[in-house]
Amino acid sequence: NFPHTKNYGILKPIAGRAMPAEDAALIDDEAFFQFTLHHELAHGLGPGLIEVDGRSTEVRLELRDLSAALEEAKADVLSVYNIYALVERGVMEPQILEHLPATVTAGFFRSTRFGVAEAHGLGVVIQTNYLLEKGALEVTGGERFRPVPEAFLGAFRELATEILMIQARGDYQGAQRLVERYGTVHPAMQAVLDELSDIPVDIDPVFPLEGLQ
Repeated sequence: NFPHTKNYGILKPIAGRAMPAEDAALIDDEAFFQFTLHHELAHGLGPGLIEVDGRSTEVRLELRDLSAALEEAKADVLSVYNIYALVERGVMEPQILEHLPATVTAGFFRSTRFGVAEAHGLGVVIQTNYLLEKGALEVTGGERFRPVPEAFLGAFRELATEILMIQARGDYQGAQRLVERYGTVHPAMQAVLDELSDIPVDIDPVFPLEGLQ
Protein backbone atom coordinates (compact mmCIF):
# COMPACT_ATOMS: atom_id res chain seq x y z
CA ASN A 1 0.00 0.00 0.00
CA PHE A 2 2.83 2.43 0.77
CA PRO A 3 4.55 2.24 -2.65
CA HIS A 4 1.19 2.32 -4.42
CA THR A 5 0.09 5.44 -2.52
CA LYS A 6 3.43 7.21 -3.04
CA ASN A 7 3.34 6.31 -6.73
CA TYR A 8 -0.17 7.60 -7.45
CA GLY A 9 -0.27 10.40 -4.90
CA ILE A 10 3.21 11.84 -5.38
CA LEU A 11 5.36 10.26 -8.09
CA LYS A 12 2.88 10.39 -10.97
CA PRO A 13 1.86 14.03 -10.30
CA ILE A 14 5.55 14.98 -10.14
CA ALA A 15 6.24 13.15 -13.39
CA GLY A 16 3.42 15.05 -15.08
CA ARG A 17 5.31 18.29 -14.49
CA ALA A 18 8.92 17.12 -14.56
CA MET A 19 8.87 14.95 -17.69
CA PRO A 20 7.41 14.90 -21.21
CA ALA A 21 3.97 13.25 -21.27
CA GLU A 22 5.13 10.15 -23.13
CA ASP A 23 7.82 9.50 -20.49
CA ALA A 24 5.55 10.32 -17.55
CA ALA A 25 3.11 7.70 -18.85
CA LEU A 26 5.74 5.01 -18.24
CA ILE A 27 5.75 5.47 -14.44
CA ASP A 28 4.94 2.05 -13.02
CA ASP A 29 3.98 0.60 -9.63
CA GLU A 30 6.15 -2.50 -10.01
CA ALA A 31 9.21 -0.54 -11.17
CA PHE A 32 8.84 1.84 -8.22
CA PHE A 33 8.44 -1.04 -5.76
CA GLN A 34 11.40 -2.99 -7.15
CA PHE A 35 13.63 0.09 -7.21
CA THR A 36 12.76 0.81 -3.56
CA LEU A 37 13.27 -2.82 -2.54
CA HIS A 38 16.64 -3.09 -4.26
CA HIS A 39 17.71 0.28 -2.84
CA GLU A 40 17.29 -1.15 0.65
CA LEU A 41 19.00 -4.42 -0.28
CA ALA A 42 21.92 -2.46 -1.76
CA HIS A 43 22.74 -0.94 1.62
CA GLY A 44 24.14 -4.36 2.48
CA LEU A 45 26.44 -4.37 -0.58
CA GLY A 46 29.87 -2.80 -0.94
CA PRO A 47 32.60 -2.05 1.59
CA GLY A 48 31.96 -1.43 5.27
CA LEU A 49 35.02 -2.44 7.25
CA ILE A 50 38.12 -1.25 5.37
CA GLU A 51 41.85 -0.69 5.85
CA VAL A 52 43.38 2.76 5.32
CA ASP A 53 47.13 3.32 5.68
CA GLY A 54 47.50 0.04 7.52
CA ARG A 55 44.78 0.68 10.09
CA SER A 56 41.39 -1.01 10.37
CA THR A 57 38.50 1.41 10.13
CA GLU A 58 35.01 1.86 8.67
CA VAL A 59 33.73 3.67 5.60
CA ARG A 60 31.40 5.84 7.68
CA LEU A 61 34.28 6.99 9.91
CA GLU A 62 36.52 7.92 6.98
CA LEU A 63 33.87 9.70 4.89
CA ARG A 64 32.49 11.52 7.95
CA ASP A 65 29.85 14.12 7.06
CA LEU A 66 29.63 12.89 3.45
CA SER A 67 29.19 9.22 4.34
CA ALA A 68 25.40 9.20 4.45
CA ALA A 69 24.93 11.02 1.13
CA LEU A 70 27.31 8.68 -0.69
CA GLU A 71 25.68 5.68 0.93
CA GLU A 72 22.22 6.76 -0.25
CA ALA A 73 23.55 7.48 -3.74
CA LYS A 74 25.24 4.07 -3.76
CA ALA A 75 21.99 2.35 -2.81
CA ASP A 76 20.10 4.08 -5.62
CA VAL A 77 22.79 3.37 -8.19
CA LEU A 78 23.20 -0.30 -7.25
CA SER A 79 19.43 -0.73 -7.20
CA VAL A 80 19.25 0.24 -10.87
CA TYR A 81 22.38 -1.74 -11.75
CA ASN A 82 21.14 -4.85 -9.96
CA ILE A 83 17.72 -4.77 -11.62
CA TYR A 84 19.42 -4.67 -15.04
CA ALA A 85 21.67 -7.54 -13.94
CA LEU A 86 18.73 -9.64 -12.72
CA VAL A 87 16.91 -9.08 -16.01
CA GLU A 88 20.03 -10.11 -17.93
CA ARG A 89 20.22 -13.32 -15.86
CA GLY A 90 16.56 -14.13 -16.46
CA VAL A 91 15.56 -13.65 -12.81
CA MET A 92 13.31 -10.64 -13.50
CA GLU A 93 11.02 -10.05 -16.46
CA PRO A 94 12.54 -7.70 -19.09
CA GLN A 95 9.34 -5.61 -19.24
CA ILE A 96 10.43 -3.78 -16.09
CA LEU A 97 13.19 -2.07 -18.10
CA GLU A 98 10.53 -0.33 -20.21
CA HIS A 99 9.41 1.51 -17.07
CA LEU A 100 12.49 1.72 -14.84
CA PRO A 101 14.30 4.73 -16.41
CA ALA A 102 11.21 6.95 -16.31
CA THR A 103 10.27 5.80 -12.80
CA VAL A 104 13.77 6.46 -11.48
CA THR A 105 13.90 9.87 -13.17
CA ALA A 106 10.64 10.98 -11.55
CA GLY A 107 11.95 9.61 -8.27
CA PHE A 108 14.91 11.99 -8.43
CA PHE A 109 12.52 14.91 -8.02
CA ARG A 110 10.57 13.21 -5.23
CA SER A 111 13.71 12.58 -3.18
CA THR A 112 15.30 15.99 -3.82
CA ARG A 113 12.29 17.64 -2.21
CA PHE A 114 13.41 16.29 1.17
CA GLY A 115 16.25 18.82 0.91
CA VAL A 116 19.79 18.79 -0.47
CA ALA A 117 21.15 19.03 3.08
CA GLU A 118 19.52 15.63 3.72
CA ALA A 119 21.42 12.51 2.64
CA HIS A 120 18.83 11.20 0.17
CA GLY A 121 18.45 14.63 -1.42
CA LEU A 122 22.15 15.25 -1.92
CA GLY A 123 22.65 11.70 -3.17
CA VAL A 124 19.97 12.22 -5.81
CA VAL A 125 21.37 15.58 -6.96
CA ILE A 126 24.75 13.90 -7.47
CA GLN A 127 23.11 11.21 -9.59
CA THR A 128 21.04 13.66 -11.63
CA ASN A 129 24.02 15.82 -12.57
CA TYR A 130 26.18 12.78 -13.30
CA LEU A 131 23.55 11.29 -15.61
CA LEU A 132 23.10 14.62 -17.38
CA GLU A 133 26.86 14.79 -17.98
CA LYS A 134 26.96 11.22 -19.29
CA GLY A 135 23.96 11.68 -21.60
CA ALA A 136 21.69 9.28 -19.67
CA LEU A 137 19.34 12.20 -18.92
CA GLU A 138 18.50 15.12 -21.16
CA VAL A 139 16.62 18.36 -20.63
CA THR A 140 14.05 19.16 -23.31
CA GLY A 141 13.36 22.61 -24.67
CA GLY A 142 10.49 22.95 -22.22
CA GLU A 143 12.79 22.23 -19.28
CA ARG A 144 11.46 18.72 -18.84
CA PHE A 145 13.69 15.77 -18.00
CA ARG A 146 13.80 12.76 -20.29
CA PRO A 147 15.73 9.56 -19.54
CA VAL A 148 17.87 8.11 -22.31
CA PRO A 149 17.37 4.37 -21.70
CA GLU A 150 20.19 3.18 -23.95
CA ALA A 151 22.70 5.19 -21.87
CA PHE A 152 21.18 4.38 -18.48
CA LEU A 153 23.03 1.19 -17.56
CA GLY A 154 26.47 2.44 -18.65
CA ALA A 155 26.14 5.67 -16.67
CA PHE A 156 24.96 3.87 -13.55
CA ARG A 157 27.78 1.34 -13.86
CA GLU A 158 30.36 4.16 -14.04
CA LEU A 159 28.87 6.01 -11.09
CA ALA A 160 28.71 2.80 -9.06
CA THR A 161 32.42 2.29 -9.70
CA GLU A 162 33.26 5.84 -8.58
CA ILE A 163 31.23 5.68 -5.38
CA LEU A 164 32.28 2.16 -4.41
CA MET A 165 35.97 2.95 -4.92
CA ILE A 166 35.67 6.12 -2.80
CA GLN A 167 34.11 3.99 -0.08
CA ALA A 168 36.63 1.17 -0.43
CA ARG A 169 39.56 3.58 -0.10
CA GLY A 170 37.95 5.65 2.64
CA ASP A 171 38.75 8.57 0.35
CA TYR A 172 37.27 11.68 1.97
CA GLN A 173 38.93 14.01 -0.55
CA GLY A 174 37.46 11.95 -3.37
CA ALA A 175 34.01 12.24 -1.77
CA GLN A 176 34.49 16.01 -1.50
CA ARG A 177 35.44 16.25 -5.18
CA LEU A 178 32.36 14.24 -6.18
CA VAL A 179 30.08 16.50 -4.13
CA GLU A 180 31.77 19.67 -5.36
CA ARG A 181 31.37 18.61 -8.98
CA TYR A 182 27.86 17.13 -8.88
CA GLY A 183 26.23 18.23 -5.62
CA THR A 184 24.56 21.49 -6.71
CA VAL A 185 20.99 21.45 -7.99
CA HIS A 186 20.90 21.98 -11.77
CA PRO A 187 18.99 25.17 -12.75
CA ALA A 188 16.54 23.17 -14.87
CA MET A 189 15.92 20.81 -11.98
CA GLN A 190 15.33 23.73 -9.63
CA ALA A 191 12.84 25.23 -12.09
CA VAL A 192 10.84 21.99 -11.99
CA LEU A 193 11.08 21.73 -8.20
CA ASP A 194 9.65 25.24 -7.94
CA GLU A 195 6.50 24.01 -9.73
CA LEU A 196 5.81 21.20 -7.25
CA SER A 197 4.87 23.09 -4.09
CA ASP A 198 1.25 21.90 -4.16
CA ILE A 199 2.19 18.22 -4.41
CA PRO A 200 2.77 16.44 -1.07
CA VAL A 201 6.39 15.75 -0.17
CA ASP A 202 5.48 12.46 1.49
CA ILE A 203 2.53 10.50 2.81
CA ASP A 204 1.36 10.57 6.42
CA PRO A 205 0.11 7.06 7.23
CA VAL A 206 -2.61 6.63 9.85
CA PHE A 207 -2.91 3.20 11.46
CA PRO A 208 -6.16 2.18 13.20
CA LEU A 209 -5.69 0.82 16.70
CA GLU A 210 -7.40 -2.48 17.43
CA GLY A 211 -10.20 -2.32 19.97
CA LEU A 212 -10.80 1.42 19.63
CA GLN A 213 -14.11 2.60 18.26
